[in-house]
Amino acid sequence: MSFFLIGCSNNTEIDDIEPLKIEFKVFYTINGDTIIDVGSKVFVYYNVNQSDILDYFIQSDGKLIDSKDSSKNIYPSTENKVDGSGTYILVPPKGTEELLVIIWSKFYEDRKLKSIFTEYDFYRHGENQTVRLYFTEKNQGVE
Repeated sequence: MSFFLIGCSNNTEIDDIEPLKIEFKVFYTINGDTIIDVGSKVFVYYNVNQSDILDYFIQSDGKLIDSKDSSKNIYPSTENKVDGSGTYILVPPKGTEELLVIIWSKFYEDRKLKSIFTEYDFYRHGENQTVRLYFTEKNQGVE
């Protein structure tokens, strides 16, 4: 007696998906010139989105602190800096659904200028993304 079994599935496992990336290009403007913002701090938080941090403020080390309960903190999953070409490339782990990226301008760090990027269902989009951020002299910064 012999058995011959064949299985088939239309389900694509998340492990079969190519890693996707988000490329951040970071600039500042001054006197009408646009210049790459080399050395800007990049803080990445996985499974966090912008609505999760409405009552939080950020410290220079990337730690997010709840303004109503200072014992509630969120730490960055990873931190880095924008490179010499003005670029930071993020490859979120497979299966990442939500992510929050805070980029803190190096040039305007005395004014604490930051930009927040948040993404929902990142891997469902199925394609790489490019994000261009411009810090301008007219921004007042956010704290």
